[in-house]
Amino acid sequence: MKSLDLNALHHFCEIVREGSLTKAAQKLNISAPTLSRHLAQLEEQVGHKLVHRHAKQFKLTIDGERYYNSLSDDFSQLQEQLSALNDRADVLSGSIRISCPESMAIDYLHDWSLEFLAQHPQVDIQIKFAISDQHFVEDQLDLSLVVVPPTQPSLVQRKLLDTQMCVGAAPSYIEAKGKPTVPQDLPNFDLLTSDPQKGWGFRVDGERFEFFPAPRYSINSIRTVVQAAIQGMGIMYGPLFYMRQPMRDGRLVQLLPEYETEMRHVFMVYADRRLMPTRVRAFRSFLEEKMVLLSEGERWSGAGKSFNKVFS
Repeated sequence: MKSLDLNALHHFCEIVREGSLTKAAQKLNISAPTLSRHLAQLEEQVGHKLVHRHAKQFKLTIDGERYYNSLSDDFSQLQEQLSALNDRADVLSGSIRISCPESMAIDYLHDWSLEFLAQHPQVDIQIKFAISDQHFVEDQLDLSLVVVPPTQPSLVQRKLLDTQMCVGAAPSYIEAKGKPTVPQDLPNFDLLTSDPQKGWGFRVDGERFEFFPAPRYSINSIRTVVQAAIQGMGIMYGPLFYMRQPMRDGRLVQLLPEYETEMRHVFMVYADRRLMPTRVRAFRSFLEEKMVLLSEGERWSGAGKSFNKVFS
């Protein structure tokens, strides 16, 4: 016997349950002639008459009763199981593994993750510190927020945030050491950085000027660099979204505001979106919304100084 059409078997069971081909067709949302054709095809496949049809009435044959009694409970259980699976699909559950630079994790991702966990009690989140996507596969990550441009072509990347770089120092440092008047003055001051191998870029007289700092203090955490600057240890060059609040409340002062600085970016990296679990897809959308709000904050202007200049 050829493999039987499961749809046809299901339709046969529905006809018997409803007691009418017309009612079964309405329940299944197909036409009565189509349902009648499916029944005829099933009878041909099994090699037995399953239903005696007389006008609008029908009666199961002995073979029809045998098939129905064997199949009815199985299809009912299958429908219940599928319904339960669909119900569980609406409730997010399982683990999400994500990497992120330490400072961004502490200042932003930590709070965002707690908010998401409160909304979805059956989800677990594991955060790993990383600035690039280099170990995405071996760390079995679902998502990664990176500030180093993604390098792995097999991964999907999306730019979430453009952030303006700016120069700042504490009022106490400026009072004690003065302040630069042009970017070329910066090497003469105490400099603070999270990465000495990253240049400080400006546009001076229409030309790009970049130098690599010889820092007095370097630590691989922009959040800690901001704290060092607030304590008057020197001048820093960093992303606006880390420096915005200290500038608003006066703990830091923007320096060289008349010079354009470069943009840095935050990317989200993930594997094939078509195979992404629902929980990861939901968390990805949640983070994208949070980044939009953070990006809107980037357009803040304080004391008439623009923080939205970009190299052309």
